[in-house]
Amino acid sequence: MEKQIRVIARYHYSEGYFVEVSREDSVIASRDYWLCRKNSARKMYMFSSPYKNSRTEEHMLLTKISDAIQQYEHPVSFEKYA
Repeated sequence: MEKQIRVIARYHYSEGYFVEVSREDSVIASRDYWLCRKNSARKMYMFSSPYKNSRTEEHMLLTKISDAIQQYEHPVSFEKYA
């Protein structure tokens, strides 16, 4: 069985960053937010949230995007040391 996941919005930010908003066609009504950068194939999951309205959505993104960009640029390494 194949899931239908659609990109339903893109929020453009400075320095080539943007947030893709995707939604799975299912009973669950939440949206997933992914941080992306222009000319990069890499995406970073930010969070999921049910949709309330566009003003609330934009406010959530503005409060979380700075930390997300830091994580995108400096990912945590899960190296094991012996």
